[in-house]
Amino acid sequence: MALILLFFCFYGFEISDAKVLITEVYADTLMKGEPDEFIVLENFGDSAVNLEGWSISDGEGEIIFPDFVVQPHQKVYVAREAEAFERQALDFGVAVRADFEYENSSEEVPNLQTRGVFALRNKGDEVILRDKGGEVVDAVIFGDAKFNGDAWRGAPLQRPVEGMVFKRKGGKDTNTRRDWVLLWLHTPYFDAKRFNCVEAVAFVSPDCSFEVICDELARASSFICLNVYEFESFALKDALRNAILRGVKVKILLEGSPVGGMSDEEEEIVEELREAGAEVRFSAEPFVNHAKYAVIDGESVIIMTENWGNSGVPHEKTFGNRGWGIILRSKELAEYFKNVFDADFRRGKAELNEGAKENREVYGKAEKGGEVEGKGMPELLLSSSDAEYVLVGDIEPFYACGNITVEPILAPDNAYEEILSMLEGARERIYVEMFSAEKIWFNNECMMNPFFDALISAARRGCEVKVLLDAKEYNLDGNNDNDEVVEWLNGVARAENLNLRAEIADLDALGLLKIHNKGAIIDGQKVLISSLNWKSCSLHNREAGVIVESEPVARYYEQVFMHDWNLTVKGGGEILHPSGKTMSEEWGKIFYIALTFVITVVIFLLIKRYRG
Repeated sequence: MALILLFFCFYGFEISDAKVLITEVYADTLMKGEPDEFIVLENFGDSAVNLEGWSISDGEGEIIFPDFVVQPHQKVYVAREAEAFERQALDFGVAVRADFEYENSSEEVPNLQTRGVFALRNKGDEVILRDKGGEVVDAVIFGDAKFNGDAWRGAPLQRPVEGMVFKRKGGKDTNTRRDWVLLWLHTPYFDAKRFNCVEAVAFVSPDCSFEVICDELARASSFICLNVYEFESFALKDALRNAILRGVKVKILLEGSPVGGMSDEEEEIVEELREAGAEVRFSAEPFVNHAKYAVIDGESVIIMTENWGNSGVPHEKTFGNRGWGIILRSKELAEYFKNVFDADFRRGKAELNEGAKENREVYGKAEKGGEVEGKGMPELLLSSSDAEYVLVGDIEPFYACGNITVEPILAPDNAYEEILSMLEGARERIYVEMFSAEKIWFNNECMMNPFFDALISAARRGCEVKVLLDAKEYNLDGNNDNDEVVEWLNGVARAENLNLRAEIADLDALGLLKIHNKGAIIDGQKVLISSLNWKSCSLHNREAGVIVESEPVARYYEQVFMHDWNLTVKGGGEILHPSGKTMSEEWGKIFYIALTFVITVVIFLLIKRYRG
């Protein structure tokens, strides 16, 4: 045995538990000529590995490593041009040095030996890592490239998107596309995790969001970190300013190029908060920072579907958007979202992007747009039990405690897989309320919207499915938006006799400016609250949300949904009994039981009398 080991060592073969994998591939870059291309390797094993003689190939060219030892869990950055790579990383707030380059640009960075021309194709390519003996160690295939071998199985990754990096999900290695995610340049990957929360405050816009958020901001004693697409509420600005005056540190990340440009109101709010002591930055990513969340004191997280504007969180609660929000109290969950915020804030810019200040378009305008009671199961949403529908502004927040499980949802990191998994797990019913959606997704490939496809599959296995979409003209005037989704879903339902129905919201009956929600309720047990519209472009944005598993919390939102649904389809949103049925259905059930009892008694008395 010793002789065999000696033979392998003599000829350079490595016998260890080391595992070197490709972890990042940046092909379609932001720089002209793409000098900032790079590949990252990482040793996931517990032993060091000497890369001497190892190579990376793209089928046309090859780069070969010199004598270089990679320690356990060490990363190796291989750049096309080291100077361009490092300069761009600094632009995104990241100080990282290239270990090697393969086109000579820096005297300080070793230049790898090359054979042929190694350059990653944007339409598709293969990245093959081989050891000293020429054996394939790892492979990444994307776009229109093809590969035969055990190091990659199944379909390739999609074509790269400019400014985004293929990144391995930790040390996951199934040799398939499931191991990878497409992320913004120099951003960490945030995996899906589950947290337990001790308390939750569920609320809705326009009815009670303003008071709930202001109460939570008033509780802050240490810090507030806010990430929101747009901030145009002077009343919420005052709440943050008051927090700063009592010593709370405030950081705010805003989208630097909102649709139509940044408004005068938002610029004024930014200026006033900076003067008060807040640190404000603007996202400058190739894609949109569309999140709407806040972390407070490392203790709680506010997640919303709404921007901090006059229609999203209105001071006057009888006017505004339908949106959902929730406050979750958990140190672990707060730490998770604080890490996300820090990573994105670090990359933000102190000044606006060029072109951010422009005349606002219609769609851009549309985007603006005390004691919490109730433990256990939610009560009726009205104080008057004989009312037929809820007036805008009458829905109260709901307080829940106990067994509450929360899973963060982030795009581009994990939102697609986790939302799809949630829908595929439904067994009884799914209710969806959504601002903007597409029937067909165009994302390097054409496909039917997989989220709605999952709803159709749920209906086919016997689930009740209801979908309520916004009715504003900018969500209806195209040929691939809300009305096309409704037509598609209802067409399938009619053809297959499914318990599936989709509707465009009746905003006049609802008394709402628009449906700006991005939520879903599953089986009366889980609820999705997020910033993510069901559109293909949203998967590349920074979107944030949660899946909350709690029957009382889900029941609260189910009641709100059924109110909106009933007003749309019946012209009168009947209040729900806590069982989830409408009050008329519940009274009908009671009447039927009582009638059955009376008939039974009468029959019994008649029989007794006859026999007597």
